[in-house]
Amino acid sequence: MAKNTYTGEITKKDMWTLFWRGMLLQLSWNFERMQGLGYAYCVLPILKKLYKDNPEGLKKAVKRNMEFFNTTAYMALPILGTTIAMEERLAKEGDIEESTISSVKVSLMGPLAGIGDSMFWNTLIPICAGIGISLSTGGSLLGPIVFLILYNIFTTAVRWFGVTKGYELGTGIIEKMSSGIMQRLTQAATIIGLMVVGVMVATNVNVPIAITFGPTQKSLLDVINGIMPKILPLTFSWITYKLMKKGVDATWILLGIIVICLLGAAVGIF
Repeated sequence: MAKNTYTGEITKKDMWTLFWRGMLLQLSWNFERMQGLGYAYCVLPILKKLYKDNPEGLKKAVKRNMEFFNTTAYMALPILGTTIAMEERLAKEGDIEESTISSVKVSLMGPLAGIGDSMFWNTLIPICAGIGISLSTGGSLLGPIVFLILYNIFTTAVRWFGVTKGYELGTGIIEKMSSGIMQRLTQAATIIGLMVVGVMVATNVNVPIAITFGPTQKSLLDVINGIMPKILPLTFSWITYKLMKKGVDATWILLGIIVICLLGAAVGIF
């Protein structure tokens, strides 16, 4: 394989550029290549540096980095770091095939998407939202602010660690993923996320039945909770979940909940 003209080392400044551009990965999302164009935008400044004196090599590099790409946005950063490490090696040593870079991207985006979905959508968001909701229900305006701060501190740290570690490992990241560590992390994140959702259902969903009976005016809600605590919030959440799984729009579900609450209050059920 012919050796390319190598024009300079990748510096920490270049990594910061890659990090900040990674924030904009999905701004050019499209149905043909999904995040492909955004991916090329992220790596373009470093590719220009690597292939400064090799216009043909730059064209090829930009083309292969515009191919179809799609993963959890936060987890794209390790792949970006790995890609840059491989592009640097190709430009410097010329001892790897160009197709290898595309193959590594394809092999990483699926597993990292699974990890990202479990970690962020199923775990981090419920935890941060639970904290924010708890503050908001207490009357504090800090609820949404705390949610955004906590969430973005974690995601920003994951982005920076991902891009730097991906560059450090290069193709070695595949060996790390195939060792079984990533599968265990995904399973652990999923379990924690489900536990958090369960806690949020028990603490934040309320079905305030106001019906009483008997000479002592015993509350029907107390009787139900005595049989199985929080069974009504669980049932209500389960019905909502099943409706969404059947394709019912969330807006209609919310409107239905409002109507049920108004009618229930009007007839004295709630």
